[in-house]
This record gives sequence, C-alpha cells and structure tokens, in this order.
Amino acid sequence: MIARAVLLVLWVGLQVQVVGAAEEVSVADQTWKAPLAVKADRIEAGIQKRHNILGLYPSMVEIPPDGGPIDITTTNPFADIQHAVCWTSNYLAGLSFRVAFLEKSGAPKEEVEKARRRADEVFEAVYRCQRVTGVRGLQARGYFLGHGETYAEKHAGAGKLPYWRQGKADGMDFRWVGDPSHHNYSDAIHGLGQYYDLAAKGKQKERARQAIDDLVSYWVDNDLKIAKYDRSLPAVPILGVTDGKTLNTRVFMAIAGARVAYYATGKAKFKAVFDRLVEQYGLRGLKKFTTDKNFDDAEHCFCHLDLLWRIEDDPELRAAYRKIADGLWANHKDDGQSLFTYIYFAIAPDAPGKKKALSEALFSLQTFPTDMTIKPRMNSLYPQLKPPYPTYLAAWDNEYIWKGNLLRPDGWLSRIVTDVAVSGEDPMVLFAVDQAGGLYQSRDGAATWQNWRPIDQNLPSSARAVAAGRRNRIVAVAGSDGFYLTVTGGAQWKRLPLPPDAGSPRDVFFDTENPNRLYAVTDRGVYRSRDFGADYIGESWECLTESLPALRNVRWAVIPGQPGRLFAVTEKQLFTRTFEEPEWIRRKGFGLDEYGRLYPWVVADPRKPDRLFVVVKTTEEDVGTLTILQETTDAGRSWSNDLMSLFQVLSKLGLPGLIAAGIPMDLNCVLVDPDDSNLLFAGTNQGVLLSTNGGKTWQLSRHGLEIPVVRTLIRPAHSKWLFAGTPGGLYISKDHGRTWQDGNLWLQFTKNTRRELGGAAFVDAYWRARYYGFIDERQALAPCDRE
Repeated sequence: MIARAVLLVLWVGLQVQVVGAAEEVSVADQTWKAPLAVKADRIEAGIQKRHNILGLYPSMVEIPPDGGPIDITTTNPFADIQHAVCWTSNYLAGLSFRVAFLEKSGAPKEEVEKARRRADEVFEAVYRCQRVTGVRGLQARGYFLGHGETYAEKHAGAGKLPYWRQGKADGMDFRWVGDPSHHNYSDAIHGLGQYYDLAAKGKQKERARQAIDDLVSYWVDNDLKIAKYDRSLPAVPILGVTDGKTLNTRVFMAIAGARVAYYATGKAKFKAVFDRLVEQYGLRGLKKFTTDKNFDDAEHCFCHLDLLWRIEDDPELRAAYRKIADGLWANHKDDGQSLFTYIYFAIAPDAPGKKKALSEALFSLQTFPTDMTIKPRMNSLYPQLKPPYPTYLAAWDNEYIWKGNLLRPDGWLSRIVTDVAVSGEDPMVLFAVDQAGGLYQSRDGAATWQNWRPIDQNLPSSARAVAAGRRNRIVAVAGSDGFYLTVTGGAQWKRLPLPPDAGSPRDVFFDTENPNRLYAVTDRGVYRSRDFGADYIGESWECLTESLPALRNVRWAVIPGQPGRLFAVTEKQLFTRTFEEPEWIRRKGFGLDEYGRLYPWVVADPRKPDRLFVVVKTTEEDVGTLTILQETTDAGRSWSNDLMSLFQVLSKLGLPGLIAAGIPMDLNCVLVDPDDSNLLFAGTNQGVLLSTNGGKTWQLSRHGLEIPVVRTLIRPAHSKWLFAGTPGGLYISKDHGRTWQDGNLWLQFTKNTRRELGGAAFVDAYWRARYYGFIDERQALAPCDRE
C-alpha cells in the first residue's frame, strides 16, 4: 500500500505540472493572409496551370516535382478524373457568377470578355464529357488526352476499372471513364444551367441549350434511368429508392434537372416530367422539409435552389424552394460553409442568424489559403480549436472543401519515418525509412521535398532500418525478410548471408570506428560482420549472443567499442557482457517490476557503455498512466527510481522532489545524445521532452512542429542533427532539440509524391458572394490577417 501511495501521489502531482503545456498551433503556410481579390486571381492561375485538361477541372492532382503544369495525357501519374465532371461543373458555376458580377459592376469590357472566354472554355469541357462517349446525352466522368491505360487502370481494385474507353471529340483522341451516377448528372445540369443563364452568349448559348437538352433527355427518355454505355448492365434510377411520395434530396435533384431543361429548351417533355414529379412528391403546399445531414447532397441541392430561385416565377414553387432551403440550412447553419451560406441568404434574406452566419462564411474565405497542397492536419491536439476550423487548418475533403471538411479535425497524416541515416562521405546525403517499408534518399540535406527520392525500386524486401556507410553509394538495410547491402546507391542489392535461423530483422548499423564492419540485430540475437576489407562488407558473420538462452520479447542494446557492451533485457531480467568478456552476467529486476511493464525498447548511452535506461509504464488501476525512467550506470547492478529511492525522495523532498522522478504521459521513444551524456530526448504525443541534466528535469520542445506527436527520434552517425518522425512528416532540429524545421518528407500518398486541390470551392463561393453583395469591394481588397 505504501508503494501504491507513493506512485499515486507522484502521478497526481505530475498531472498538475503539465496542465496547459504548450498549446501553440504552428502553421508554416501564410498564403491565407492575402486579400480575397488577390486570392481569387492566384487560385484561378493555379487552376489553369495544374487543374486544366482543355478546361476539365480534376479537383485533386499530383504536383509535378518541377512545379509546372500537369501532364494532361494518359501518362499522368494521378489526377482525379473519375469525379472531374462534377467539380468542373461547380467551377463553371463560379466562373459564370464571375462574368455576371463583372457585367453587373460595370467592369471594363476587356475584363468581362476575358472572364467569359474562360467560362466558355470550361463549358466546352463539360459538354465534351457527353460528346466524347459517342452516345448522345451519355456523360463521361472525365477524360485524359491520348491512348493507352491510365493510372486508374493499373490498379486491379479500382472501382471504375471496367468503364474506361477510347473516344474522340473535337478532332482529338481521349481516354474517358464512364459509369456516371445521379450526382454526375446533377452537378452537370447545375453548372450548365448557371452558365446558360449568366454567362453564355450567341452561339455559346445555343451550344449550352443543346448540352442541357441532350443531358436531361438521356434519362427523361429512358424512364428516368441513366443507362450505361453497355446497356446490358443495370441502369441507375435517377430517383433512387423512393416510396413514390416522400420528397428527398435525390428526388429534388431530378426535379431541378427537369426544370432547368424546360427553362433552357421550352420542350414539353421536360415540363411534363417536372410537373409530374412536383405533384407526385407534394412540392405545392409543402409545409416542411427535413433530411439527414449530408454535405454531398446538400451541396447539390443548395446549388440547384440557387438557380431555381432565380428562374422560377411560380409563387407556390418558390415557397416550396424556401422550405427546402430552410430544411437544409437547419443542418448546416453552424458549419461555416461559405457556399451554403451565400446561397441560403440570397434565398432567405430575412432568416434568423444571418449576421453570425455571414461572419463565419467570410472567415472561411478569409482563412482560405492559395497554397492548396494537401497537408497533414491534427487539430484534435488543440482543445482551444473548435470547428468550423480556419480553412487553412481543416483536414480538407479529397474533392471539394464545401463537403463538410471545415469540421474534420484530422486527416492526410503522413506515414511515420522510423529511421534515418547520413552518409559518412557527405552529410547532405540522407536516407530515410518509413513505416510502410519505403526507402528514400535526399541529396540536398532535406532542403526540398523534390529531392527525397525512393531508392528501393530494386530492393527485394520492404525496409525496416537503414545504415549509411563511408561512401554515398554504400547503404545497408534491415528488411522484412533479411539484411541487404548496396554498394551502387541502390542500383543493385545483395542479400547478406546471415544464418537462416538468425531471426526477424530489427536494426542494422555500421561500426562508427570501423566502416567495414556491420552489426545486425534481430528478435533472436545480435550479429557482427567480420572485417575482410571494404570489398567484403557483410560477407562473414559471428553471433554475439549465441550463448544466451532463448529469450522472449527481448530488447537489445549494443554499444560497440572497447570494451563496449551488450545488453539483453526482458520483462523481468537483464543479461549483459562486454565485448571482451565471453560470459554473460544475469541480473534480476529493475525495482518497479510489480507496478508496471517495460516499454518494448531500452536506451543505451553511446559514451558510457555501462549506462542504460529502461522505461516503465504503470499499469495499476488506481495509479493511472505514469512513465518512469530507470537508469543504471553500473550495467544493471543498481537502478535509479526504484520504489525505495522514490520513497526516500518523498520523505526528504516531498512532492516537488517526486515530480522530477517521472513523466505523466506515454513516451514513444527516448534517446541519449551521442556527444553529450547529459542531453536526453523523449518523443511524446505533446512534443519532444528535452533534458540537459541527464533526465533530472525536462522541458517540452515543440516550436516548429506542425503536428507535435513525436513517434520516433533518430540521431544518426555522421550528423549533429536530430530527426523526429511525426504524423506531420519528418522534422529536423539543428540546435539540439530546441527548435524544429520541416524535413520535407510527408508520406501521405504514393512514395514521396504530393497532391493539391484546385481551389474551385473558393471560386464558387467568392464570386457568388460578390454577385449577391455579401462581400463588398472594401472586404475584397482588405488583407485577411484575422487570426
């Protein structure tokens, strides 16, 4: 009971110590501070540069390493073509509002016509999605130029794999993807309708009318079903599953499509379908509309309402549209969704909560960045942040920001970098391993993301750890199925001849004094290669742990040198010997065995071979989470922070003395600086704990860490830099852990590729706000420096 009381008092005191610790939110990107009008220009320029396939807008694309335009052919490595017609249509709506606003505000004719030409170009892309299929009214989801398989066709599990086909339009060859959904038709009719009503002129108005006619006729003439290219496959019912009388969002999308088609063409068949659906689903006299919260469907319906409100002159139907808008708004009034807000208050200017909603909508645009690179986000770390988040902090949707992702705190996290090595020849040449087994090399000291390149193309195994030799080209890897060495910079790999029963690889490193000697660590033992010269690195091995009994869940520590030392640590005991001693010494217990469990790693001091840390996490129900570092300086004969020593500290120094003995949080890793035995680092879910006095006291370091969840800490040979693996990517400290900078290795997608959104969501909302007068010229030109 005394022991439990000591730990309980320690735990409570420590919990008080960390309350409110370091809650600064670190954000490197400051592009959001530009004025709204400047953002509109920058975002439009970015769209035309990298989200523009003859006007088609792929919302998410892989960023070319050279920063240039994307490849618009079938050799493109990634662009979200399968949803392109939807977001191109929404982008077209935004561009149409830009034309209408510029005309309405008396802008110079040249500016108006330039905006109209861009809207015309994007309209042609939406229309081309019909014409490329060769079937009147059948709409492709998107297209690439050229022939041959696309990136999406190279993945056996891709959902649209059977629907890629070859087509022609405008004298060009395209690879297009089919299987359109009701959402594809819904977004397209909205975008085409806005363009027809607001921006199209002359022959373009006639082309828009024909595009609308063909698109809606495709399902109106087919018993309200969207047939596939292969008509033997099941068609998509435009109304979905319905009881035939209850209005829902999907039914409303079809009603809107028929109404827009009738508005543009005047054809009786569209009016007949519209009138039938209006009567069948009770729009006239509608008392109330309710629906589940669904951002995707709400985006469709709000956009339809925006157009219907402008073109409809029937008072009963306008009243129904207002009820539908009210029902949607009830679900989204607190979401900060700029697009939804501007549409709703254009329809319902007298609705309550207008001031608050417009302020939040403006804030979402003011905090909208122009760097649209998809970044790792973990807002859940910061209790002071509440949704809707500033746009630059939110974990965005993969297609369109107004799909609810101002409310999502976390997303797009990086795979963790688990190991780093630095070349013995050139400290600018770095190697890194991620938790998925990828191996990367940087040739500029991690200064740019483009210079982190995968070098595992010819590696037969996924990597677990990496070691760099005395030359740039010499690299060793602990793989999932063995140990490998390259002396050609990864062009060729050789499997090292360890015994077949050596065990599962854990770590590999070169002897710091002898670059011709490797150490290989497995779950069963430690091996050292014999030195037969630089031409025979890793060709012959000796087992350094063969005389030990079989150990379960063993934690190894290897300190090369003379005398050096080996440690084998299990849950309850320790075995150790120097390299000069053939016999192992066994020692039992660490002093807190009964009250906790060891972390699955131990920490050695490269400068002091007899020094070792084990880390214990309490498991007693009435004690809670407490991490205790226990240190031995005599190879395990005695340990700091055992129960007796903790009790003595409490007796002599009271609670303040105990507070220095433990850490009230989980530790992900601990590291002793190879050059300074007093300098210790611990990775936690709140940042890096730094001790300059051998672990007696700690301070939290997180300055520069965008996501201060530190899973790994690595201080490689041949470098003074400290590396941290986080869900925000790799970070580097060049001042002994006090501050951090981006290591430019975010591993979110395929290898070290990066992706971005195009920003059409901003275009769509901003130009509506200008057209409806919700954002005036002063607000458009003011810097967006609101925190």
